[in-house]
Amino acid sequence: MNHGVQLDKLFYSNEMKHYEKLESRLSFIRSCMDEVDLESVNETDLQTAEADINNYYCRMVHLNMINKETSSKLEVMKEDLRMLEETDSFVNSVSSDTHLIQLDFITGVIDRKKKFLMKRVLHEAMRRNLVVKTRDIEDMHKVIFIVFTHGTDAIGKLKKIFVSLGGRILDSNRYVEPKKNLLALTSVISQIESVEEHNREAMNKEIERINKRFATWNYFLNKEMKIYSTMNKMTFDSGKDCLIGECWIRKHDLYPLKCLAEKAENSGWGFAYESLDLKDDLPPSSFTINKYTEVFQNLTNVYGVPRYGEINPALFTIFLFPMLFGVMFGDIFHGLILMGLSIWFMKDYENLCKKAKFMKMLFDGRYIMFLCSCTSIFFGFLYSDFANIPFNFFDSRLGESFNPIPFGIDPGWHHSPNSMVFINNVKMKFSIIVGFFHMSLGIGISICNALYHQNKLELYSSIIPQTIGFTAFLGYLVFLIIYKWLVTFDHPSLISTLVSMFTNPLKIENEMYPGQLYVQLGLLSLLLVSIPWMFFSKPVYLISRNKVKKDEMMDLWMEQFIHTIEFCIGLISNSSSYLRLWAVSLAHSQLTSVIHQQTIGREAPLILRLVLFIPYIIFTFMLLIGLEGLGSCLHALRLNWIEFHSKFFKGDGYLFEPLNFKVINEDD
Repeated sequence: MNHGVQLDKLFYSNEMKHYEKLESRLSFIRSCMDEVDLESVNETDLQTAEADINNYYCRMVHLNMINKETSSKLEVMKEDLRMLEETDSFVNSVSSDTHLIQLDFITGVIDRKKKFLMKRVLHEAMRRNLVVKTRDIEDMHKVIFIVFTHGTDAIGKLKKIFVSLGGRILDSNRYVEPKKNLLALTSVISQIESVEEHNREAMNKEIERINKRFATWNYFLNKEMKIYSTMNKMTFDSGKDCLIGECWIRKHDLYPLKCLAEKAENSGWGFAYESLDLKDDLPPSSFTINKYTEVFQNLTNVYGVPRYGEINPALFTIFLFPMLFGVMFGDIFHGLILMGLSIWFMKDYENLCKKAKFMKMLFDGRYIMFLCSCTSIFFGFLYSDFANIPFNFFDSRLGESFNPIPFGIDPGWHHSPNSMVFINNVKMKFSIIVGFFHMSLGIGISICNALYHQNKLELYSSIIPQTIGFTAFLGYLVFLIIYKWLVTFDHPSLISTLVSMFTNPLKIENEMYPGQLYVQLGLLSLLLVSIPWMFFSKPVYLISRNKVKKDEMMDLWMEQFIHTIEFCIGLISNSSSYLRLWAVSLAHSQLTSVIHQQTIGREAPLILRLVLFIPYIIFTFMLLIGLEGLGSCLHALRLNWIEFHSKFFKGDGYLFEPLNFKVINEDD
């Protein structure tokens, strides 16, 4: 109810600022801890939790400050020690060189990535009147420079160059009695390391105490912030001295709400509610999900949240997505590998998420992976394909007329000279059939949505003409495919038949079935009628009923024109989009064949084949399971989102987010 009101003017803005400050302090404490127990919530009160957060925050800030200071001092001391050691070593090594002994020198340290830049700048600035010695410090990623030159001005210039490039110069007093200074530095470093160790132990003890309380603090802070955030959405009635707000609630929660109101009234609290009939407002969408269906619902919500009262596409995604994946990834061997991985992910999900948090998204898709593996195995049997090896589950009956195998492609076709032509032809036509039934299901759902919402205008002006045009075009093509498979085999190609239906509709050169001319003329007439029906019906109806303003008529006609053009283009583009099922399946089988032929399928001695088995497994997992599997997922997702959802899905809803005090882990 306070939408658009500035944050500072909200009734509980000060309380929110207070808890946001506590939240930032709790986040700082969390950053100091490796692992946090968010489950063990203990009984306490809010004041105690706030006091504990502030107390431990101050302690952790103090300990962190000490740790940074000691670490910084320790790094400087170790750099000084290394520079002093290297300086003493260099000086001793060149003690016989009279030219270098007569020169002045400075010792400095700089980041290793600036090593070559430093050399270049020194040589250009000093006109090469210097000698540079360097030594890398491996464990610090630093470089020690010892630069010999002549003159006080030159030394001053060198110091300025070092400082400008972020380097640090060793104090010249350290050069006096280097052995004594080395011992003194070693002693100081030892003392600082001791202080650092004690500080680390103190911090670990604090973290142990914090870890026992952190879940409690997090819970209470999360609870208070949600309460005040919710109350900020309400308006304060100064006359009645109460807060008034509007909310959505599930129907099955109305009875618990009634009981809560009665309990509050008996306890002396002022609490009342009434049910409102908000017909003009679109309610939020609420879904009952579990760990199996959650990932499918998330896939749908990424594209768009289903509108309230709309059929949820996630229900169909549960079986349609794996089915489309299986069409492209159909291989018994690879399906079994995928099934093994998915079972492993399901069995050790918690441990895998802890060990490899960056792969949590992959582990969350374990149930999708399992269903996809099942469909891959099924279509592998349908294609008689086991890692590019014909799977002869049924004895081949390729030469027998009218006696095919009970299921799938005859394995004998894989050994036939025209196997590629036949199998590709079958897969291409099968992909068209899958696309037809996939989109037909979407059209059927759109009819159900229109009937449920009693949207007769949408039904008669859009859905019915689209269904007629879709069936007359793609439905007829599917009929021709199945008819030619079952009845005929020596007639012209289906493409030429379909093209001639539009280019020369009054003439049939080679009739496939009796009455083909009249059937095609009737279908072509229905297709041509559906287009103007779709374009004119809705605008004419709205204008005749005076439901459109004069200045909005042009927008209405333009919108309907765009929808009609989209439908006409979609008849071709959506149908051809399903050819990716055939293309990806072909690519998968060809890649499998190449990997097999170049490794274990070669005619070579047994020992060489055993050696080549290692790259075979590597390529199988990396290219076929990883790369091809990901590609098949993306293509299946695209077909679900675009071709299927476009037939019925509005996707303009928003999620129902009830007030609850569940703490969400940052890793989730």
